[in-house]
Amino acid sequence: MSAPSTECPFCTRKQTIYLESPRWWLLRHADPVPLAGWMMIAAREHRGGLDEMSETEQREAGVILAEVARAVRAETGCERTYSITFNEAVKHLHLHVIPRHASDESTTSWALADRYRATARKERAPADSAEAEATARAVAARCAGPLAALGFRAP
Repeated sequence: MSAPSTECPFCTRKQTIYLESPRWWLLRHADPVPLAGWMMIAAREHRGGLDEMSETEQREAGVILAEVARAVRAETGCERTYSITFNEAVKHLHLHVIPRHASDESTTSWALADRYRATARKERAPADSAEAEATARAVAARCAGPLAALGFRAP
């Protein structure tokens, strides 16, 4: 397990947590968020990657990702979702669930990375913050019941 960091936005809880369990947090991507519905699942313990998860975290990760992906699809109307993790900019295990809209070429495959970077460099407008917030709350509300069995609740 990696040591917690005073620089880590997850360890310092600088982001809004929509749901939490003993082992996980459900958050939305921090501003500037490239797309409304871009959600993240972060391990509560500071983990450097998937290989550092406990057996319980490993068992829960797939269930949580599937439920969040279903909720993102339902709330955004996207045709599918991407689930990725890099853990490079923030070396604390967090899994992204990103809406993929067939009508928006900037959400296809690696074009999504270009959109992300352009948004971060302020070359592309981010998603509307109020829309991103409302979508995140709706995703969390949709996940609350199904994820309650894993100990998830509103903070």
